[in-house]
Amino acid sequence: MYDVRHMKRIFAVISINALLWSTGCTAVPSVTGKTANPMTGSFSAEVTVKDAELESKAVLTRYGADAWCIEFSEPQTLAGVQLEFLDDEVKASYKGLEFSVPQTAQTVRTELEELMQIIDDMALSPDLNGKAEENKIICEGSIEEGNYTMTFTDTGIPEEFSLPCYGLTVQFENFRQQAGTPLETELITETVTESVTESMTEETEETTEIQEAVLSEPVEAEPAAVIEATIPE
Repeated sequence: MYDVRHMKRIFAVISINALLWSTGCTAVPSVTGKTANPMTGSFSAEVTVKDAELESKAVLTRYGADAWCIEFSEPQTLAGVQLEFLDDEVKASYKGLEFSVPQTAQTVRTELEELMQIIDDMALSPDLNGKAEENKIICEGSIEEGNYTMTFTDTGIPEEFSLPCYGLTVQFENFRQQAGTPLETELITETVTESVTESMTEETEETTEIQEAVLSEPVEAEPAAVIEATIPE
């Protein structure tokens, strides 16, 4: 018959083995992934944006920090609509005609602004750091609204962005880095200003031509008024 001390040893061995078995089954080592960040400059990509209310397709372009553009191709209600983000301003246009941001684009605009800010923050580092998992690098972080996940290939090409608090996923395709140095905000502002100035100059020249044409036409003199003199009798 086992004495008390022997029984304690048996229970101690069983407990240790159970602990080791449990630890061995649940502990998964995390592998760190690191690669060059291709989003530090200008780039464009085709994106599919899905949330609880809408699925849309567009071309997303980054010119530089706080300078973005997105042009929708789907759904039909947004096809051709272009949103330009410059600093804290957002402009909407359709075939060159500016208007206020349509109601159907308000939600996706807010969601994409979160993505743009996250990428602008990531662009401050020359490298992407995350978890390596099946030839992918997964970067996780949080914003005021909640946690997000951004998945890249092992070469740093963005594949998917997920923001569960919005029920949002953004899938990337045909990612292309733009040639040359990133455009700074000042350069973009100058370009917009030059475009507006040229438009105003063209309108002024057109108005001047019309005025000159009108002035060059001969003016017919009106017949002189006939004055009847009253002769006293």
